[in-house]
Amino acid sequence: MRMRFYLYVSGLCMWFGTAYAAEPGRPTSSPDVQDPAGIEKTDAPAADREVITLDNGAAERPSVRIKADMGRGACVFLGWDTEGGDRMKHNLLREPLELRAVGDKGTLRLQGSVKRRGEHEAVFELAADNLNITWSMRLHDGGLSMHFGRSSDPVDGLDRLELVFPFDITTTATCPITGEWTREGKLRLPMLLHAPDIGTMRVDCPDQPGVLGRWEGSRAKRQATLTLELPIPAAGLGFALQFRPWHIPQPQSVAGKDEWLAARRGWLNLYQLSAAQVTEGARGPIPPGLWANNVISDPVCNTTLFLGEYVLLLPELAPGIKAADILRRTIDYWLDHPADEQTARLKYVVNEQSMGSSTPVMADSNPSTLIAAWCYVEASGDTKWLVERLARLEWVAGYMERRDIDGDGLIESPQSGNRGTHAFGDTAWDTYSSGHKNAYVNALAYHALRCLADLEKRVGHTEQAAHYAAWAEKLKSVFRTTFFNPETGWLGWWRSADGVLHDVWSDMPTSLAVMYGLIPRDEGGKMLDLHWAALEKTGFKRFDLGIPLNLRPVHRDDQFRDLGGQKEDGSDTFGKYLNGGCCVSNTCSWLCAGYLTGRTERADMVLRAMLDRQRRGVFPNGGGFQNGVIDRWGQGAEFFTWDGRPCGYEGHLVYSWTWLQALFMRDAKARDRLSRP
Repeated sequence: MRMRFYLYVSGLCMWFGTAYAAEPGRPTSSPDVQDPAGIEKTDAPAADREVITLDNGAAERPSVRIKADMGRGACVFLGWDTEGGDRMKHNLLREPLELRAVGDKGTLRLQGSVKRRGEHEAVFELAADNLNITWSMRLHDGGLSMHFGRSSDPVDGLDRLELVFPFDITTTATCPITGEWTREGKLRLPMLLHAPDIGTMRVDCPDQPGVLGRWEGSRAKRQATLTLELPIPAAGLGFALQFRPWHIPQPQSVAGKDEWLAARRGWLNLYQLSAAQVTEGARGPIPPGLWANNVISDPVCNTTLFLGEYVLLLPELAPGIKAADILRRTIDYWLDHPADEQTARLKYVVNEQSMGSSTPVMADSNPSTLIAAWCYVEASGDTKWLVERLARLEWVAGYMERRDIDGDGLIESPQSGNRGTHAFGDTAWDTYSSGHKNAYVNALAYHALRCLADLEKRVGHTEQAAHYAAWAEKLKSVFRTTFFNPETGWLGWWRSADGVLHDVWSDMPTSLAVMYGLIPRDEGGKMLDLHWAALEKTGFKRFDLGIPLNLRPVHRDDQFRDLGGQKEDGSDTFGKYLNGGCCVSNTCSWLCAGYLTGRTERADMVLRAMLDRQRRGVFPNGGGFQNGVIDRWGQGAEFFTWDGRPCGYEGHLVYSWTWLQALFMRDAKARDRLSRP
């Protein structure tokens, strides 16, 4: 038995094989592909393939480009640019986009040929096991529609279609964005399909509500694949998938139109949802749909507050697609999968066991999750969830309370923080061997306690609210004296168990203390002035990269294992990674603190430099702060040296866009919202 399918492409043509360059509507036989860094190169021609290119590109308007194999009924190139530039030249696929039939008979790949085509459309007839299906694609209004129809009897043993998108995440980390997931881990349309720094499509199937999809990947192979599960169309009837270009409307809190235009293409870069992964070596399985460093990297518990603050500013990304749902799903996972149920210690990453003897105890995971929970309730108004989860949130706070070993109100991390331990750190800034009394941890803890007190108050728990508020005030009363460095005039990072204050010459502790109200804004502003004066003395000028994390080398023996290099003072590795590198994400706190303390001119200068880099892009894929999923040490563009060379490893790291929230900080209401409660 044979099954026949027809693929119709209008303005968009799809094929299997290598991507071929061609004039719109004209065949070619010379392929162009992209290497993992996104650089175009030319391979030998495929002699037995006739390929057409269709696009609807127009200056300053959204556009789509596809390249289709005329004889196989397959698409080997899919690109778009929803901001009206030329970035549709990048192929988002690593392998051909294909249509399959699935059922008891197994999985059948459907093949065929182009039966009709026009300037912006094409129709493929695909066949498998005696069933005829039309797959039509039409480019219009900067997007595309795919229509599926059947012109034959149904075939027993084949009950659905699968449309498979094998994305090339080494070019850019294309990701489905939705908070709607089934218990089985399948996403539900509508969704946003976001290609970082390239553009965003809103994907929906109005004729078939509830279309599901699988989001699967492999870190070892650097691959991620989206598979949409579609019904086999009824005879004489069909349905369409719609891909419409989507722009997040300019928020009222952001005054500058040009600034929002520079930012909006990258706003969604922060939304990377984990692809489902099976066990690979020491790494165990990872569930889909959790907020993660990137689509095949780790979901990380102690950074969930970054997502929470982002969601607080824009809770809904598009009609039917709520950022708050993504946040809730992620929080629920961490609450339900702790590192230790008995102690209530939350995890660092999903698979802590993969770190072996380096398995860390992260003191910021618990407060980060409490802050994120408050952000979710504040953004969504979901009191029902709060009532259901409040006891668990109190349980999380209980671990923090038990870590106040000496009763002064400050949390003490299990790590000593003593120089020379070379231990894995106690926070997301994990290559510092920090520990004991950590300013970063306790700034988060203070904010988390105020958040929890507010949540208790919302449901009428006045006694519990008073308890957490009193603890927060106790912590605040000793915070400044514990971490203030009289030699520099700002706050150090941690005070180790031996009593030594470790000041790595970073603004982070001071900036966070300003943001969360641990020190008065006028005093915090003076501290930041001293830090700025020290920064100017270094000669640093690359403000398009943000602010360096440290202004002088971190001592070798205050760093994890051998990351401190050979020289005792750490100078031989200075300017890279967490030893003084530009890690972009730390600039968010610096910018926000600058606006809160009235250092507006200084903050504006840095913000505009970063926005210009984000707008124009510097890497082949158009990214300013990402160069695709790299996963190779020293090559990722989430960290930079002072002259702008990548020195990270992820390539795409979601925290690299937290600084965009500074756009909201000129608005008093937005400032108050981020600083609450």
